[in-house]
Formats: sequence, C-alpha cells, structure tokens
Amino acid sequence: MNAAIPFIDTHCHLTDKAFDADRAEVIDRMRAAGMPAAVTIACSDDELPKLRELLRAYPGYLFGAWAVHPEYPDHREADEDEIARCASEPGMVAVGETGLDFYWCKEPLDWQRERFRRHIRAAKMAEKPLIIHARDAEAEALEILKAEKAAEAGFVMHCFCGTAATARDVVDAGGFVSFTGNLTFKRNDALRAVAAAIPLERLMIETDAPYMAPVPWRGKRSEPIHSRRVAETIAEAKGLEVEAVLRQTTENAVQFFRLPIGLAVSND
Repeated sequence: MNAAIPFIDTHCHLTDKAFDADRAEVIDRMRAAGMPAAVTIACSDDELPKLRELLRAYPGYLFGAWAVHPEYPDHREADEDEIARCASEPGMVAVGETGLDFYWCKEPLDWQRERFRRHIRAAKMAEKPLIIHARDAEAEALEILKAEKAAEAGFVMHCFCGTAATARDVVDAGGFVSFTGNLTFKRNDALRAVAAAIPLERLMIETDAPYMAPVPWRGKRSEPIHSRRVAETIAEAKGLEVEAVLRQTTENAVQFFRLPIGLAVSND
C-alpha cells in the first residue's frame, strides 16, 4: 500500500470479537499503512467498557462513538444526559451509530423512532456529530434528522446504500455520505453512480470492519486498512486520482469529527 497520503476509516468496530486474537496487530497494520486515526463504534452497553479500554490504550489514534443500535429492541434505554456525558468522555467524537432499520426490524417501530430522536437530542447537547444507520429507511431517517435539526450537530449517513436523489437530499440537509466496502461489489454499479454524483467535499470512507470487506477481500474479515480500497473505487467512479480522494476524505473526517490530529498531506 502507498502510505504517502493519510486516510481515515470513519466507521469500524474494533471491539468486535473478530479482532480478539490479533487486535494489536490489526492496529499495527493501520499505522504501517499511513492511517493517522480511525473511529471505532460501540453499539451496546456491553461494548462500551471495551471501547473505553481501547481509547485509553490508543489515545489520539483511536476515537470512539457509542449509541444503542436501532436493531436492538430490548436493550436498556439510556437517557439524553447519559448519552451526552458518554459522548463527552476523552476520545469520544460522536453519537452513534443510531437511526432506523426497516430491514431487520418491522413495524410497529415507534420505539426505534423515539430512540433515534433521543440520540439526536443528546448529540446536540454534547455538541457532537451523529453517525446514522439507515437501512431501507433512508428517506424517513432524513425526515427525522431535518425535523430534529440534526444539522446543528452534524451527521453522516454511514454505509450509504440509497439512491442518488436521497444522497443529494442528505447533502442539501447539511449531511455527509459515507461508503463502505459494498461500493466495490460487482453488482453495485448504481451505488458507484451515486458516489460519482456527490461532491467529494461531502464524502467519507469507511469499512464497517469486520464486516463488508471490499473486493478483493470480499468474504473475509475486513480491516480498517481496507478503507483505502473504498477511496480507490470513488476515484474510479469520479475519474479522479486516488490521492485527491484520500486528501479530501481525510480532511472531511478530521473536520467532521473535530479530530485533534495533525496531518502532513502534500499537494504536489
């Protein structure tokens, strides 16, 4: 891998048990690839202690976010104050992932919508951005984000799988769009067309590791270093040099999450 241009995985799950055997080696590979940071997400109360431990072990390198995932109907519901306090802990940079999931979860879903609104309110209290999960629910999630004025905190649609029209609506509402390894899948020409249509200044890259490994690693465990392949695919879709995509998506991530890191990125 060419490590000349830094790149940031804005959404991975390094607390996942898939990394228990070699987590330190995975992070070593990230450093060797030129990654200055990554954002790792906890999706339940059970994951939160492990996330805190990781952030203490890698201060200024790994950054975190926490919220109870919309797929989990029976989990304890934290109140807004607790969520905001957690988001304000050292190393925590966002609230999420949160949102709506109409693929795994079926109506009635008022509990899911209320959880989402609670997370948005908490993010605004903490002055931290939101990481949005919206599966088969992009349009309704966006309506809630607009109704709750989530742009005041900032938000990114993670693992975007919607239409170009919805992606443009996200950008018009003040949000960012993030792509993961599925952008590289052979059948996803329509998704690559979405990437081509959205301004590079509103895009970020991610892996969702250990899930969604991009081609040529599809079917294997994904790692944060694979986010570079997502950038390469965006570059191909837009007809740009990959260095330009790496520079801009890295700058987007640093500004969006307000990461306290210095970057030496050449413009030559």
